[in-house]
Amino acid sequence: MKSMKMDKLTLFLIPIGVAVNFVGGQIAILLHLPLYLDAIGTIVVGALCGGLPGAIVGLISNVLNSITSPITMAYAILSILFGLVSAYASKKNVFKNLLKTMLISLLFAFIGGVMGACITWLISGGDFGPITAGSYAAIIYEFTKLPAFLCQVIAEFGMDLLDKFVTLVVVFFVLKSMPNRFLAKLPLGGIYATEEE
Repeated sequence: MKSMKMDKLTLFLIPIGVAVNFVGGQIAILLHLPLYLDAIGTIVVGALCGGLPGAIVGLISNVLNSITSPITMAYAILSILFGLVSAYASKKNVFKNLLKTMLISLLFAFIGGVMGACITWLISGGDFGPITAGSYAAIIYEFTKLPAFLCQVIAEFGMDLLDKFVTLVVVFFVLKSMPNRFLAKLPLGGIYATEEE
């Protein structure tokens, strides 16, 4: 029933997922939001089409962002993991329940925040990174005198938790709003098909 190779609709959705990531990221930047909003496309494609397509969306998004901001390439592994985890969560019916969707934002925030903080620490030579969370980490350090690395983890996890909470709630409603006829054509779309219609 499920084919290992990607069908035409999945291939078509990959650039759409990349575009959604780009637009979400640009909205966050333009509105000066303390969010990234650049993983919505990755997670939706992963949830509907599987881990590999989701991972590809995440990787391409990072490659394109690295043209203007080379540092983003260092975080590509996180975007790949978002795609893989979203497919796994989809198969476990997580995105069919709003509470479960909100709860799994903790896992996505761990990937983006804690693992992201480790990457930031490595590429910054053991110092706060140049990304937005770095300035929050410096403030936390100034007021708490906790170890600098722990401040980086707290700052990035906090930012990522807020971001992934909002992102995943958006993903939940996107998946919920899709028509059965469209869902039936996607590898994991049947998970989200409703009985009405």
